[in-house]
Amino acid sequence: MSAAAVIRTPARYLVIGLGCALLNNAILIGADMAGLHYTAATLLTFVTTVPIAYFAHATWTFSASLSWRGFYRFVAGSMSSLLLAAGAVALARGAMGLPMMIAAPLATVAMTIYNYLMARWAVKVPQRG
Repeated sequence: MSAAAVIRTPARYLVIGLGCALLNNAILIGADMAGLHYTAATLLTFVTTVPIAYFAHATWTFSASLSWRGFYRFVAGSMSSLLLAAGAVALARGAMGLPMMIAAPLATVAMTIYNYLMARWAVKVPQRG
């Protein structure tokens, strides 16, 4: 991997990640304002952002081909991320009683590194020889 790629890939990940994080937080905060429970709001963000994130990360962040195998791996990784994110939101919003406008961004920050590693694993599917 070239030196430029070492810098370019995480930078591109952060651009896409920021867009998905903003969408995620907008859905969480909007759903909370509409009276939707944080668990349902978290699931809504999952089904909305995962396909968008896979497409963007595969095609732009990692310059990889789209594939069902990569998408399934991405969904599996995202499901584990969903459990961690739901736990973070439940802790901040449910147990600590923080407003969603604080709880959602806290959960987002906590998930950034995990999600980068998961996305790279999912999208950069090794080619069979």
